[in-house]
Formats: sequence, C-alpha cells, structure tokens
Amino acid sequence: VKHKMMTSSIPKERITHLDTARGLAVMGILLINSISFFIDGLAVYQINRPESQSRLDWWIAAFGEVFVDQKFMGLFSLLFGASFLLFLERVQDQTERPAILSLWRNVLLLAIGIFHGALWPGDILFIYATCVPILFLFRHASWRFLCLLGLLLYYGSTIFSFWMTPHLNGELLESLIRTTPGSEAADLMGAFFIADTYFRAVGMMLVGMGLYRNGWLKRTGDANLRVFAWGAIVLGALISGCGVFWVDVQDYAPQALLMGNVPNTFATPWVSLGYLTLIMIWDAAAEGIWVERIRSMGRMALTNYLGQTLFCLSLAALLPPGFTSRSGVLVTVVVIWVLQLFGSHAWLTRYRLGPIEWLWR
Repeated sequence: VKHKMMTSSIPKERITHLDTARGLAVMGILLINSISFFIDGLAVYQINRPESQSRLDWWIAAFGEVFVDQKFMGLFSLLFGASFLLFLERVQDQTERPAILSLWRNVLLLAIGIFHGALWPGDILFIYATCVPILFLFRHASWRFLCLLGLLLYYGSTIFSFWMTPHLNGELLESLIRTTPGSEAADLMGAFFIADTYFRAVGMMLVGMGLYRNGWLKRTGDANLRVFAWGAIVLGALISGCGVFWVDVQDYAPQALLMGNVPNTFATPWVSLGYLTLIMIWDAAAEGIWVERIRSMGRMALTNYLGQTLFCLSLAALLPPGFTSRSGVLVTVVVIWVLQLFGSHAWLTRYRLGPIEWLWR
C-alpha cells in the first residue's frame, strides 16, 4: 500500500505532442464546423454553395475538402484512441478498477455530448463516448490486430456509400441536412450518416490505440518519418483532389456528392497520420510562443470545442441570413483561433485544468 501511494503521487511523463496534435485538431475541426454554423449544412457537402459565392470562395472550399474535411476529425479520433490507453495506464496505480473509472468518465462525456447535441446537431462527443465500449473490448489486443481491425472498419464505411447512392436525390439530401421530418428514404439516409460516422470514428480510434501500443507515438527522432509523412499527405491530397474534380465535372449531382466523397474517405487515414507525424516532429524540435499556446489549446480541447459552438451559434444568430461568405467565415475562424490560443494559455497559467475538463474529472 505504501508503494502504491508513492507511485501514484509521481506524475507520468506527459507526451506533449499529443497536446499539440489535439490543439491543432480542434483548430482544424472548426474550419469545417464553421461552414455549418454560418452558411448551412449543405455547404459542408456541396462546395459550390452558396450559388452567389466568388471563385475565391470555391477554391477555399476545395482546399478544405482536400486538406481539412474528415482529416482533422480523423486526427482527433487517432488521439482519442491513444488517449484511452494512456488514461488506463495512468490511473492503474491510483485505483484497482481503472476500466470502471474509464467507463464512468465516458458516461460523463456522453452527458456532455447530449447537452452539446441539444445545442447543435453536429455534435461528435456523443458518438465518441458510445465508441468507448468497443475500445474497452479490444484494450488488450496486439497493435497489429488493432491497426488491421481499425482500417477494416474505417474502410468498411465506404460500403454504405455504394448502398445509399441509388436512393439519393437533391430533395432528400436537403431535407436530411435541414433535419426536416421525411419519408422512409430520409430515415434510411439518416441511418447511413450515423453508421458511416461510427465506422470511421471507431476505426481511427482503434488505429490510434495500435500506434500507442506499438510505441510509434514516441518515435520523434526517426529521420524516415518526415519522408513518410509528406508522402502520405501528398498521396492523400491527390486522391481527395480526384474526388473534388469528379464531383465538379458531374455538376454536383446528389449521387456524385456521395460517391465523390469516397476518395476523400480513402485518403483520410493517410493524411491524418501524415499530419500527426509532422506534428510529432515539430513539437519535438520547436519551442516558442506558438507551440506553447497550441499545447495549451490541446490541454483544454473539450472546453475549446464546446466554446467554439457557443460562440459561433451566438454570432450566427446576430448576423443576417446570407451575410457571411466562405472567405468571411475563414476570417472569423482565424479570430476565434487567436482568442482561444491566447485565452487557453492565460487560463492554464493560473489553473491546472480547463473549466469543462475540471468538471469532467
């Protein structure tokens, strides 16, 4: 008992690049969520919306489709899976039932997700919390099994796109995005989105668990990692770009929107992994004002994620409909980034945890 008390008082080594990656993931997620906040949900899937947008706005949307859409959510899912195992390791010296504590922690996350989902239907916390029982089931699996199963589940989500395409039309897509009560086909489309999101989320979480168990997340000094990272990002960007080009050629037909997203889905794990690799290398080599503030933002990721929703919903309610373009949204996002980067750092100079993180724990 004495040994247990002593070891539990010694903090485990903090993997700082996980904080940095988490901070950048929250920043990247806002780039996509902000389109839903300030324009509409259809504009997330249809980069030619609104019809009045400029060519600059279209290129901003295309860039987001290739380098941002799904990629930062994939990055966050990788980190969530790795953090799940890291949490179990850190609390095993403090409790005889670390798994029970982990499950209880995610019941609280589920409650936070329900609250957030009541404010905005794009919430992801509810889905993340309900993925935890699957992570718990495979917590003792080998890293090879975790990575293989994760990729199989993730890429299995593309089957739903082929299954759903014949049922899709513009009216159905719009009624779904605008949460309008619909027909049986609309219910089917809603089930497609839920299943697709679950498969992609839990798949990337399992891969993140595998990378953590393998020790890959600490290989910041390997010279070959940089080459791998850039290769993965370039290859993934080319695949995603092909999807964007094909949808544009098809004049954004509803079926093309769904099938054109398949290349983006295929590319996401490699781009997300490339981003994580570059972040690991950068975090290990860099010190200064920006990396410190991004780490702080990552340590307050839950607070910042919820804060983004509250701020954007409040601001969007004050703006007249159609007032904000994609370029205007991008400027707003940069302002929010600056506020959260400096605000998070200022908060953590006085307190150990962010306000929502404190409530969660």
